[in-house]
Amino acid sequence: MDELWRVTQQPRYQKEAQEMMEQVRVWACEDPSGLGRPPMAGDPPVSSLAVPMMLLCLVHQLEEGVPERGDRYRQLGDWCTDQILQHLQRDGTVVLETVSSDGKELPGCRGRLQNPGHALEAGWFLLRQGQRRGSSSLITTALEGFILQPFASGWDPQGGGLFYLQDVDGHSPTQLEWDMKLWWPHTEALVALLLGYQLNRDSRLLQHFRQVFTWTFDHFPDGDHGEWYGYLSRQGSVTHTFKGGPYKGCFHLPRALYLCETILDTLLAETSSC
Repeated sequence: MDELWRVTQQPRYQKEAQEMMEQVRVWACEDPSGLGRPPMAGDPPVSSLAVPMMLLCLVHQLEEGVPERGDRYRQLGDWCTDQILQHLQRDGTVVLETVSSDGKELPGCRGRLQNPGHALEAGWFLLRQGQRRGSSSLITTALEGFILQPFASGWDPQGGGLFYLQDVDGHSPTQLEWDMKLWWPHTEALVALLLGYQLNRDSRLLQHFRQVFTWTFDHFPDGDHGEWYGYLSRQGSVTHTFKGGPYKGCFHLPRALYLCETILDTLLAETSSC
């Protein structure tokens, strides 16, 4: 709705976007009961990485190019950042998918779960937040804790590609699909590594980008009919031939391709002007 307002300049779309954003804020920060998923009795409140990272992405969307919105969403963006950083645990060596509501590691397999793709996606959201807030320390934390570390632990040394899920203590994850290779972690890795390189020119990031790019474009695209497959085995063979489904929509792939092309254009322009 916000993008539609930017294109059409019709105020009703802007109004609807802002009203929906306020509802999402209430669900995320105050009262999630309106989502229709009441907690089980005795289930302690937890913090899921997906919630603040997606909300931070929305903050950036609504802030972009509209200075008067900055103050309105600054506090919410800072809240999202603090919540995301709580998931960086064990002295910055792991990014846990779920922690307690006060930012502590949970016991058992649930507490040991790391999703490399989510960590990398959160990483480039934090990079963008660091850019907007002028925080070099946040950019460093994003690069070291949410991008380089999850990439190093999440890359499969045998089959290549990023694992879908990991147990940070090295135990077998309980999710049956843990060692599959999904399209979206790889698209998010491409953005995170390339944006990180653009910001600090660390050659490790560019090397990792090339590594992910080669493996990704060798395995996911359908050379005969276009688009990408979404689900591969650990060895990189296609396990599900559909191109779209309940979870694979038109989101991660076009966003990643657009952002990577934009960053690469900027890098090439800087190179040619030197």
